Amino acid sequence: MSKRESPEPSRPPVPAAWKVMMVVAAAATALCCALKVWADVTVFADEEFWLQFGLLVAVPAAVWFVLIAVGCVRYAGWWRLGLLVPLCVVATVVLVEFAVPGRIGWLLARSEMDRAAAECDTLQGERSDDSYSSETVGVYDFHHVESGPGGECEFYLSKHYPGVRSGFLYLPNGAAPVSDLDHEYVHLGDSWYYFKA
Repeated sequence: MSKRESPEPSRPPVPAAWKVMMVVAAAATALCCALKVWADVTVFADEEFWLQFGLLVAVPAAVWFVLIAVGCVRYAGWWRLGLLVPLCVVATVVLVEFAVPGRIGWLLARSEMDRAAAECDTLQGERSDDSYSSETVGVYDFHHVESGPGGECEFYLSKHYPGVRSGFLYLPNGAAPVSDLDHEYVHLGDSWYYFKA
């Protein structure tokens, strides 16, 4: 007579406390991701915020990792909530990699930037010889604005100035600038470029 094997006991469902902690970790991660996206909206591409983003997201990611380890071993159906944190992080990285937040910021500010470019001489004239006055245009805060011959206008972003020289270039009559090792240009349509030196 064959001995019947006893079935393995099924794992219990995920308890409410585990769910709450996972939702809190996911919400904290989503907030960190939103901060990174907003940073890119307001300066087109805020590469220096990656370090702060990594430090901010480390805490909820550590909590998530512990919860996943516990859920894997003890509970059934843990994976549904467990996907929230990696989905937030992956979505943020993909959006930023393809400059989606920067393009959204540009779309929000485009009409105001066109008006500011038309008034470039006036904006530049508002500063004294040795000091610059900041100028807010749309979602951007500029350290200073410089006009050039032929209607060119350069808007230098305040973020990390002068350590990072980035901003927008309006070049209505000139040849398109070419990126090299020291300067990167992103064409934004018409006569507009984002630049980073």
